[in-house]
Amino acid sequence: MEPIVSGLVRRGLKLSHLKLFAALSQSGQMSIAAKALAISQPAASRLAAEAAHIAGAVLYERTNRGVELTPAGQILARRARRMLQEIDETERELSEAGAGKLGKVRIGSVTGPSVEHMLPAVRQARLDMPRITVNIEVGTSDVLGEALLQGNLDFYLGRLPTGQDKRQFEASFIGPEPISLIVREGHPLLRLPIQAEERLSEFDWVLPFEATLLRSTVESTLLARGISLPRKVLNTSSFMLTVMTVSRTNAIAPISTAVADFFAENFGAPAAIAKLPIAFDIEVEAYALIRMAGRELTPAAQAMYDIVDAEVSHKRPGF
Repeated sequence: MEPIVSGLVRRGLKLSHLKLFAALSQSGQMSIAAKALAISQPAASRLAAEAAHIAGAVLYERTNRGVELTPAGQILARRARRMLQEIDETERELSEAGAGKLGKVRIGSVTGPSVEHMLPAVRQARLDMPRITVNIEVGTSDVLGEALLQGNLDFYLGRLPTGQDKRQFEASFIGPEPISLIVREGHPLLRLPIQAEERLSEFDWVLPFEATLLRSTVESTLLARGISLPRKVLNTSSFMLTVMTVSRTNAIAPISTAVADFFAENFGAPAAIAKLPIAFDIEVEAYALIRMAGRELTPAAQAMYDIVDAEVSHKRPGF
């Protein structure tokens, strides 16, 4: 039987060409791409020219800022990243197969679902698959989405990243994320909860940076209720700084209800926090269990995915 060889491979397309265009798509600089491949810049330029000749298309243009990929170059770079990721996954899968399902799973989550779902799933995985190593990255959906695209995560719990082609992802939606306002134990508003809503803007707040999803959701919810936005705000992306500031001042902060419940139930003085009773709901848009469309998971990653999927299944609409 005649071997299956693509036209590009028959014409000389090599891994080095794929690695170069994957690197160029990230840096936009021939010198940086060359350094990533541990070759000289002239050698990188020759590789780029070879790839264009093999593809029979203009793949890049030189500009004052460096190298700009053409639409054809972007296609090659996108496919190159996918193929290189598949090669890496093949190495991982072969290693797992040779070691009796010994492997590493790289997963991500936004903060609330990491406490509500990832921790129980990891505890279950430790019982079912004790030889599996699980790495968890907690971050924003955009950061996690980029890590997934780059092959640095197997899957994550969060939202589809902004500015990316949504067709690249396979998302199993779970539901909206409830948000609570937290304050320290003994906060003045806890003594007069009936007045809490009308006095929210009198206190300092700790909020994520402007234009983030949580910040926008909280602000739009307050405005819809006719509540003035807080005048004094500490802006931070640090969850621990948020909790520590709230526990030691009269500041108010919005965090995932699952996390608020965890801290309120498991931590005592002097860093105790409580949920502030309010007469309205705050919910961030639905999150999902997200993986790359068309990318096969390794056996270990698939087993972990199935555990997480089972853990979140009861929250899906219509369950």
